[in-house]
Amino acid sequence: MTTRPLTATHDELQAPRWQLRVLSGPLRGAVHQLGDRLSIGRSGSNDLQLAHEVISRQHVHVADDGQGRHVVIDLVSRNGTFVDGRRVERQVLRPHAVIRIADIELIYEPANPRATITWIRWGRDRHPIRFVAPDGTEHGPRLLDEIIEYRTLRAQSRRGELPNPRQQARHDALLAHLRQPAGVGADERRTFCRFECRFPAHLRLASGYERDCQIDDLGVDGARITVAGLDLGPDQSSADGLGFDEFVWLSIPLEGNGHPRDEILTSRIAWAAGSTVGLAFAGAPRSERHRAAAGSPEAFREDAPTMKLESRPAAATLRFERLLAQGLTRGPSRDGSGDAS
Repeated sequence: MTTRPLTATHDELQAPRWQLRVLSGPLRGAVHQLGDRLSIGRSGSNDLQLAHEVISRQHVHVADDGQGRHVVIDLVSRNGTFVDGRRVERQVLRPHAVIRIADIELIYEPANPRATITWIRWGRDRHPIRFVAPDGTEHGPRLLDEIIEYRTLRAQSRRGELPNPRQQARHDALLAHLRQPAGVGADERRTFCRFECRFPAHLRLASGYERDCQIDDLGVDGARITVAGLDLGPDQSSADGLGFDEFVWLSIPLEGNGHPRDEILTSRIAWAAGSTVGLAFAGAPRSERHRAAAGSPEAFREDAPTMKLESRPAAATLRFERLLAQGLTRGPSRDGSGDAS
């Protein structure tokens, strides 16, 4: 296997002590380790995208308050954020507190060590992970960790949240490692290499169904999969809800040093041909065909579900900063201002 030396990993830089684990919905089982701030909402620009039409584009932040605690801060969302059954504006999290957003629940708990990926686990079987780059270079399971890590760092970088020079260096090293060489591929969605592979996964649908699939190639912004028993044309939908531009969740069952772990990638169906489906992951560039399907410029730009809602992100951001600052000395402000996103 060919490996390339990179700078210290994101996990080594941050050493998170707490995490959020999703308990319900299509992201169930997903784990997000907490650093300075985790953004949650309907927009694809969030660290954790919850694709539900009653969730605001920028719904809630979970932030370090500077005193070693994490606080939930609702960004004046329309339908609210609940902690242990109570609607909150700002709430310090206690161990094992349950956060509810719409009908999705997350638990706040001590972080598990994030073991390096070693296998795909499929029932009692273990499948090796092998990738082949366009130039024929072979990579082992570490490549999948690097793709996932880069996606996290990129989301933070786009929001201007990489103040640590070592984190920026790690971001830049992964970018150089994963992107296509100059002159390879003209498609804007193929800025990054696609690595050929072959291992099983699950495809979760908004309808609640789940299908087995095989991942045939994978990159930073998408994947090509084969779904057994599927026969779709370009503009067709299956009975269980597979169709162009629909939200789906690619669930990859992993194992690292004997510990199970599910990596779940929120995706849209970019194209389909028979049993082969192309997925565009959240945050990936989107085509003009997706623009038409989005229904509004805002939904297209933010990669959010197709529901047009008013959004005042500046007001929400200002209120977030005010609530965080006030929470260090007293309770949250109740001035009644709001964001109808």
